[in-house]
Amino acid sequence: METNDTIIHDEQSALNYDQQAQATNWRGSEVVFGMAYEFVEPGENLLDLGIGSGLSSILFHKAGLQVYGLDGSSEVLEVCRSKAFAVELKQHDLRSLPLPYLSGVFDHVICVAVLNSFHDLAPLFTEISRILKPGGMYAFTIEEQAPGQEDHYAINPVEVAEHPEEGVAVMLYRHSAEIIRSVLDGSGFAPLKALEFVAFAYPAEQRNVYFKAIIARKMSSTF
Repeated sequence: METNDTIIHDEQSALNYDQQAQATNWRGSEVVFGMAYEFVEPGENLLDLGIGSGLSSILFHKAGLQVYGLDGSSEVLEVCRSKAFAVELKQHDLRSLPLPYLSGVFDHVICVAVLNSFHDLAPLFTEISRILKPGGMYAFTIEEQAPGQEDHYAINPVEVAEHPEEGVAVMLYRHSAEIIRSVLDGSGFAPLKALEFVAFAYPAEQRNVYFKAIIARKMSSTF
């Protein structure tokens, strides 16, 4: 998994990041790469937003793409840097907009296991559209909100039953299919394909979490 709203500040946690992903049977990186492969070409550049330790974008590097990465955690970026596959890595909070890139500089953007930390996706999607070239691919994952589900929850509700909104625990967000369609359309993207998959399990709650991987294409240069 890539880093999300919980910024990794502990060096040992960052070093164990790949092992934690393996222990939770995380396969989102492979799912996104497999879905996106037909839309990329060797030599193109790709930005990984929330690159974490590079689990997702290293697959694109192996396919011949030039990888750029952005993440909020300096510790996990050092783990990624030690793998020596990225052209450039930057430390930056994804909530701090604009993103530190010029308009229309990237062929493709991916954002894996990050967006469930965002309640409002529209500002970030508009920024992603700005930095993408027309026709560029945007691949991302969300936790889709099913009928009857709340649009938010704390990952440790036992400890934060009283005031989860006060930062005692990490609040995660689900997004409905209707919201995703609206946000993509509003930021100049056309969806190409989507696939739901089992992302991981929360051991304390004994339940699986399902993500949806979505591939979209930037349709205009108006952003």
